[in-house]
This record gives sequence, C-alpha cells and structure tokens, in this order.
Amino acid sequence: MSAVLVSFPDPLSGGVTAIENALDTMPIGGWAGLEASLVRELATRMMRAEARLKAHQLAAARVSEASGLAKESGATSTAALLAGAFGGDRREAESMVHRGKALETTPTTEEALAGGQIGAKQAGIIADAVNDLPDDVTPAQKQACEKALLDDAPKYNLKDLRSRSRRITDQFKPAPEVDQDENNSLEDEERKAWRRSEFWMNANGDGTTSGGFRLPDAQAEMLDAAIKAICAPKRDHLRDHPGAKTKTQNPGGAGKDTDTSGHAFYDRELDWRTRMGVGFAALCSRLPGHLLPGRSGLGATLMVRLDYDTLANGVKAATLSTGTRISASQAH
Repeated sequence: MSAVLVSFPDPLSGGVTAIENALDTMPIGGWAGLEASLVRELATRMMRAEARLKAHQLAAARVSEASGLAKESGATSTAALLAGAFGGDRREAESMVHRGKALETTPTTEEALAGGQIGAKQAGIIADAVNDLPDDVTPAQKQACEKALLDDAPKYNLKDLRSRSRRITDQFKPAPEVDQDENNSLEDEERKAWRRSEFWMNANGDGTTSGGFRLPDAQAEMLDAAIKAICAPKRDHLRDHPGAKTKTQNPGGAGKDTDTSGHAFYDRELDWRTRMGVGFAALCSRLPGHLLPGRSGLGATLMVRLDYDTLANGVKAATLSTGTRISASQAH
C-alpha cells in the first residue's frame, strides 16, 4: 500500500481566506441600521483588527524584500511590485517595506501591533526611536527603552509620543546629557526642516488659487496662530473685505446689483476651514510690503494698473502687475 500525502494550507493562507470570507458576509449598507453605541464599539474593534492586519502586511513586505522576488519578477523594487499588484500607491508600498524592516529589530513592538495593543503609527514611532539609539547602547538598554515607549503609547497622542521618544535615553543617562542630546536632535531636525520646506500654488481660473506648503513646525505654528487670531469669531472687522458684502438685485431687475451693508459673508455660520481660509487671505492682504526684501531690484509688492474712472468711481476692473484682473473694490 502506498500512503496518500495530503497537503494542508498553511495557517497564514487559511487566515487570509477566513478574513476574506468574513468580510463577504458583512453588508456595507448594514451600518445605517445599528445603534450609535454599537457602531462605536464595532468601529473600535475594527481599528484594532486593522492594526493586527497591518502587522502581517508589514511582515509580508519585509519577507518579500528579503526574498528578491521583485528582481525575479522584473520589477524595479519590492515597492513597485506591491504597488503594481494592488492599489498603485508606490509611496505607501515603500513605506510598508521600510516599516517592516524597522519592526524586525523591535520584535516586542511588532508583537504588540500584531496583538492590536497599539496602532501602526505608534509602532512606527517606537521602532524608529529604538533603531535610532546610539551605537553604544546595550541590548538591555534598548529593551528598556522599547518597553517604556510601549507603556507610554496608550497615554500619549502621536505628537507627544514622538516627543517622548526623542527623550527615551533618559532611561539610562544623566539628566544634563539627556537635555543636550534632545537639544542636538532638535537642532538637527530644524535644519532638515528648513531644507525640506516648499511652497506651490496654481491659479484655478475661477478667481481662486489653490496651493500647498511644507514648513518647519515652529513657523507653521506661527502661521496658524496668526490666522486664528485674525479669523476669531469675535473679530468681525473682516466684514469689510471684498468678499464680505452680499449683493441684492434691484427690484426692477435692471442695472447694477447693490451692496447690502447690513449683511456679511464672514459671519459665525462659516465652517472652520472656510473661516481659516478667509483669515489667511486677510493675512496676505495685510503683509507689510515695504518691509519685505526686494526681488530683482523691486520691492515685494504688486502694482495695480487702473484708470481714473476706476479710482474715482469704482466702475471698472483693474489689472495687477502680474496680469491678474481684479474688481474695482479690490483695487481700492
């Protein structure tokens, strides 16, 4: 007699299949019929399940990188291979490979993530902090640092946990040395932040311009504080900007619209994001051009070209030196 060999699926393959089957039984439209308290409980449980699943994703990315599968498959990198397989997000795939490698040297953190005890971003902060410890740190000291950060993770938000991780060496160093290390780390981070700063904007063609920026944290906090001060609800002086006044049509339907001075677009009904945008626009309007450095021999100001009728009566549009057309009220 000959024995028949039966191959069983490995636990990982079986687990992924079970997850897929479980999701197939969950109707996406079923959430609307649940009580809010139950939705909150289930959402929290799914967040923990997502963290546990992310641990396996990162481990898979790490193993794929080590296997050389990308080269065998003709892909330029493991990230390109993963992004091409699903989603198309190469940046996220590169992040997965990086985080997977970082967690390899912090097994306790990886197990905590796989157990749903911490989130993926918390795990990344802890792993990066442990891996960035000085070379003279002993394995026992590294383990102590990792444990301390794992204990701190549930008590801090991500920003505070990251700050805590920068001072993790206070587990085994004298206070003066810890303070010096933190200061050196912050100075290095600030230098890198200035080098990584960027700004861009593009005209939308509808009277607005969209853009984005990347600033050092301190300067971003300054900008945020300035805008919030300008657009605070109690500061209704912004009612005089060009977009503040609403217009009503003349009863006869002919002629120009008339300003209604008693009503303002900038009121307490605005959502916070719009209010911040109006505040940012107001801040730009109030920049002290005479104090800014020159550009190609000219001051950092915009010239407004307008004729006498626009200046005297406000009946004709004007043109900025950049070519942008603006209303007569904006020119004034």
